Parts: sequence; C-alpha cells; structure tokens
Amino acid sequence: MLRFFRQIRQRLLTDNPPDQASRAGKFSKYLLYAIGEILLVVIGILIALQVDSWNEERKERKEEQVLLNQLKTEYKENLRQLDSKIATRKLLISSSKELLTYFDDPAFANRDSMISRFANMGMTVTYDPIDNDLVASGKINIIENQRLKTLLTKWSTDVIQVQEVEAVYLNGFYYVYRPVLNKIGIGRAIDKSLYEKVSAVSNFLLDGAEWVQHDLKESRLESDMEVILNSSELEGIVSQSIIINEVINSESFTLRKQILEILDLLEELTAPED
Repeated sequence: MLRFFRQIRQRLLTDNPPDQASRAGKFSKYLLYAIGEILLVVIGILIALQVDSWNEERKERKEEQVLLNQLKTEYKENLRQLDSKIATRKLLISSSKELLTYFDDPAFANRDSMISRFANMGMTVTYDPIDNDLVASGKINIIENQRLKTLLTKWSTDVIQVQEVEAVYLNGFYYVYRPVLNKIGIGRAIDKSLYEKVSAVSNFLLDGAEWVQHDLKESRLESDMEVILNSSELEGIVSQSIIINEVINSESFTLRKQILEILDLLEELTAPED
C-alpha cells in the first residue's frame, strides 16, 4: 500500500500542470497524500507496538503458569511438612499431659512409661517450608490474582511468627529441660528411649533408611521414681511444654488454612481451559 501511494506522489511531482489552478489542485492532492503517508506510518508503528505488547503479555502469562505450577508443588510439600510437625507436637502435648498426671498422682506412675513420655518431649520440631522469595525477586509481580499475591506476600511473615515460638521451646529444651534431666540422672535413659523410637526419629532425617540405631544400655546412675516425681522444676517444664506447643500448633493451624487457600487458588488458576 505504501508503494502505491508513493507511485501516485511520483506522478504528481513529474506531471507538468498547464496553469496555476491546476498546479494548486495537484499540490493539495500531494499534501493530502503526504498527510496520508504520515498517518500510515503512525498507524504502522502503533500496530507494531500493540503486537509487541501482545507478545510480551503472552510471554508473561506463560511465565506465570510455570510459576503457579511450581508454587503448587512447593505448597503441597509445605502442607505435608506442616501436618507432620503438627502431629509430632500433638504427641508431645499428650505425653506432657500424661506426665502431669504422674506428678499429680505418683501411685499410678510407671517408670518405663514416664521415660518414654519424657523422650517424646525431646522430639523438638521446627517448620522450614520452601521459600522461593517471590517478593524480593520481583517475580510476584507477574501474578495477576490479587488475593493470591496478598497471601504469598504475607506468607513469610506468618511463618516467622511460628518459628519464633518454636525457637522459645527449642532454647528451653537445650538450656533448661535437658540440664534438669541430666541433673536428676535420667538423661541417658531418655536418650535410649528416643533412639528406640526409630519411626519417630526418622521424621527428622533426610533419609530414614540411613538411620543407625544404637544400644545405649542402662545407666547405673539413674535416679529412682521418687527423685523424678519430686522435682518441681521438672514438673514446671512439663506444664510449660504443653502451653508453648499448643500455641505453636494454634498458629500452625492458621498457616494450614492459608496453605489450603493458596492451593485452591493455584488449582483454579492452573486448571486447563475448556
């Protein structure tokens, strides 16, 4: 089309007009043609820009789908790990509650049962979900769904809130609980019991098949039941473990609801179009 208009212009330029009026008319035609050609160029540029914009948008949507499917895989794993941690804490809480009944009524206390429950309290767990750092990397900007963006933006902050309370229990275990056990004289017995809980301990390993079980045997220095059940310090640690782990699980259930909502949105956004 541009070639056609250029041919017209060429003829207008080469024609020899007989009079002034004719020359003025042809000049007007030339002017109109020039304006038309300018408009065509502008329109061509606008069309090229629009096509480029469409291509970029299509490319970004493809990148978004790749990211959404990656997030779906990651958050399914985050949910699996979170459920495992919640279950472990439930075991820890129930063990602590049983220990308190022994402190309240020593007549019903059984040594092996107590040692096993104390060992369960030693199963400290921390939640370490997959974090792809979407906000810092700027990748979150290619996600169009605003609700999903909000949930993903809040995610890291909410996880930190759970981890902070976990750190309280973890520090208490290493710097308060464990020293008291050693002081009373049942540290070795509890370690022995924990080693024998292979199925529980393997949850903390990258490869449970590589777990090597050791026989720590019995210690000749172990305290008797009366010493254990008369330790007010140990009793306080047990009751505190219930409160702290209930708080952690309560916040973990909040995280769980967020994961489920995230996964629902991801399923909806990655569903194949009809």
